[in-house]
Amino acid sequence: MDTELTVAIAQILTGAATLVVAVFLAGQLVIQRKVLDRAHEDAEVELSISSNSIFIGLWNMKLTCEPVRKAFLRKNEPLKDLPEEDVDALNQYFMTQYNFINVEWRLKRLDRSVTYFRARYSTILDCQVGFDFYLNTGRDFVDNLSVGGGLKEIADYVYEQQSGQSLAA
Repeated sequence: MDTELTVAIAQILTGAATLVVAVFLAGQLVIQRKVLDRAHEDAEVELSISSNSIFIGLWNMKLTCEPVRKAFLRKNEPLKDLPEEDVDALNQYFMTQYNFINVEWRLKRLDRSVTYFRARYSTILDCQVGFDFYLNTGRDFVDNLSVGGGLKEIADYVYEQQSGQSLAA
């Protein structure tokens, strides 16, 4: 009987030790999840700061880049009426902007917030040359490169709201 009692006690102790280890590991998983959540939040903050800095730099090209600044003086004229050098400068400016927005979309910036991306597009779809570029190049660029769908619809909405023109196909 002593052997059976000893075996039973050993099994109970082994079970209790296993339970303690399981609780400890569960606690470690909770701690690890909190650490990962914090790291994710920190990465989002860093991305926000970097993204905003890049956006401001691109937006300021209208002031700091002489060819773009000069071309933007005629922003309310049709793109086709501008000299080739102005068209080239604006094409470069807009392609850089569209590329940046597409990258943010691919990275699921702010969980692809419609409000955020509408605001981004409203900064480049705010004048005649912006509308013309969108129709000639930008719309196809967005359609071909946006991953996950939805970005073209956002850009189309902003275009229609800002230009007052319908894109009905």
